Amino acid sequence: MTEDGTHGTSGYWYPDRPTRTGVELLTTMRRYRAAEVAMRERKRRSMGMNATDTEAVRFLLRAAEQRRTVRPGDLTAHLGITSASTTAVVKRLVASGHAERRADPTDGRGAILVATVHSDDEIRSELTDVHARMIAAADRLSPETVAEMQAFFAEVIDAMGADSPAVEADGADRPSAMADMRTHPSR
Repeated sequence: MTEDGTHGTSGYWYPDRPTRTGVELLTTMRRYRAAEVAMRERKRRSMGMNATDTEAVRFLLRAAEQRRTVRPGDLTAHLGITSASTTAVVKRLVASGHAERRADPTDGRGAILVATVHSDDEIRSELTDVHARMIAAADRLSPETVAEMQAFFAEVIDAMGADSPAVEADGADRPSAMADMRTHPSR
């Protein structure tokens, strides 16, 4: 064991395995995840937004694509925060020009939330190059390899969620970059 309680340099607890390919693949996945988290943090900082605000904008943009109306309570539920925190998020997004509050057409007393064109343009400009390079790498794979990888990732996702509540239909029980990349490669 190493100082951090793991076996070897992989960071996984799999000693004495006859083959290392599985561990090497999982190590590569960890490196990918660390790179993705770092990239998203750089992009958030360059846009002057925190993680919650960024996820709120992404949620509003997806809702617009799906022609769904978003009320503050929907955002509260999606983000898993309090209504008071949602109010603060909405105030920041409106002040920064990333979202608008509009009168609810079905209930004049309520409000709906809409991402602005500015938000869509900014997020696309920040992520388009990265996503284009990622898609180019994926496009170089054979259809058979893609099918094997999709099956592998589905199994790994199931393994990670085996002890948690059911995941949503889009593959996310919380905001997730993997689910977002699967359904919206341009974001």
